[in-house]
Amino acid sequence: MKQPDNPFWPQKSILNPAPPKEPFIPVRCVRNTLTREEQRSVDRVAVKKFEVPLVILMEHAGLAVADISSFVAGATTTPIHIFAGRGNNGGDAYVCARLLHSRGFSVIVWDCFPGVEHTGAVQIMRESVRLLGIRILPADAFDPQKLRSGVSRMIDEKVSGIPCVIVDGILGTGYEYTRPLPPYLQAITAKIEEAHTRGARVVAVDIPTGVDADTAEADPHAVAADCTVTFILPKYGMTRGKGKEMSGQIRIFPLGLPINFADIALGTPR
Repeated sequence: MKQPDNPFWPQKSILNPAPPKEPFIPVRCVRNTLTREEQRSVDRVAVKKFEVPLVILMEHAGLAVADISSFVAGATTTPIHIFAGRGNNGGDAYVCARLLHSRGFSVIVWDCFPGVEHTGAVQIMRESVRLLGIRILPADAFDPQKLRSGVSRMIDEKVSGIPCVIVDGILGTGYEYTRPLPPYLQAITAKIEEAHTRGARVVAVDIPTGVDADTAEADPHAVAADCTVTFILPKYGMTRGKGKEMSGQIRIFPLGLPINFADIALGTPR
C-alpha cells in the first residue's frame, strides 16, 4: 500500500487518527481559577515536592498548544507563526514549534527578546528548535525604530499568507497591568493584530500577552486571542471583564498532573 507523503499529519490513518472534535480535558477541581501567585505556588510544588522537572511540564504545555494549533490549522500549507518570549511561556512556544515541525507544518519562530540570554529549560527548548533548522527570526524587526526596508519586505512576505495560525507565547501570568507594554512589544502585538484582522487565528499560551492574570485588565496593545490554551486552571483574569474578552475560547490542560492538582498543591479551599 502506498504510504502518504506525510504519515504523521494531517492524513488520517490507523496509527494517526483524526484529532478529536474537542481536544481538551474538562476540569474536575474544587477551585475554578488561579491567581498569579497561586500559579507560581503550583509550579513550585510540582517541581520541588513532586519532583516533576520543569522541562517535563514545559513539554506537556507545548504539546497542548501544538495539538490545538494543529486542530485550528487543519491541512494548511501556510506557515504557522510562533512568537516566543524569554520566560516559561516562551519555552512552551519553542516546544510547540518543534512539535508542529515534526508533524509536517511549516513553522516560523519570532524571538521577541533577541540578544537576551535565555537560561534553563527555555534555553534547552530554544536550542533544540535551532538545531532542527527551524527558522528563528528577531521580532525586534517589527520595531519602527529598528526596521530596515529589506527586513520590512521580508516580514510582509512571511505574514501575508492567509489563512494562518499565530501562537502568542510572548508574556504570561507575570505581566502586570501597572507596567504598560514597552514600545517594541507594542510593535509586535500590532503586527499580530494586523494579521488577525486579515483572517489569521491566534492561539495564546496560558494567557494572552498583555492581560493581567489577577485583575482582568488588559493593556491597550494586548493580544486578542481566538483560543487560549491554559494550564492546570484558568487564571482569574481570564474569566471576567476585558481579560475574558481577549482570551477567546479557553482550553484547559493539566500538564500530565492530576486533574485536581491545584487542590493538592494549595489545599482544598473551604
